[in-house]
Amino acid sequence: MSPSSFLSGAFLFGRLTFNHRLEQLRPRLYRLAFSWCKESYLAEDLVQETMIRALQKQTQLRDEELMDRWVIRILANQWMDYIRSHVRDENIDDVAQTLSIDEQQSPECVHCRDEMIERVRNAVMRLPELQRIVVTLVDLEEFSYKEVATTLDLPIGTIMSRLSRGRLTLRKLLIQTKNAATEERSKSECHLRRVV
Repeated sequence: MSPSSFLSGAFLFGRLTFNHRLEQLRPRLYRLAFSWCKESYLAEDLVQETMIRALQKQTQLRDEELMDRWVIRILANQWMDYIRSHVRDENIDDVAQTLSIDEQQSPECVHCRDEMIERVRNAVMRLPELQRIVVTLVDLEEFSYKEVATTLDLPIGTIMSRLSRGRLTLRKLLIQTKNAATEERSKSECHLRRVV
């Protein structure tokens, strides 16, 4: 085998491996994109554009072990570019997530769980953009502060402060929505008592 055919074979194998690993990242990228934008079609577009950019820039990947962080950074940049170029409607309707229901769970338990998931989603959507991205990367994807700082190309102190503020805001929003839901439930029960 000539050196040139060996090198071209190695290049082709490396490219196939990169493409395969990139395709394996698709569900994770979609999950992140959807958690940021809450629109399925937009999440798909962001993931598609991210994958195209990753393929175009694959020679810039310095450490293959960090490929997932590198691709997620591209996704975060795509999202931030989208935000900068579009006026966003803060009252985006959530796409209903199909949840499997355990036969042993009562309808009340399922309803309470669904309500909680919806409240958390809505609260996360109300976070400022960078806080939302940092909270989802750290708390959902379980990245370390250093990994998030590297992924977003921000100082680790900025990541820590945005995460702290994001969690605090999230807690306040969840308490507010829980209190509002409790108040609404009380009004409904009172109304039902009067009807009965």
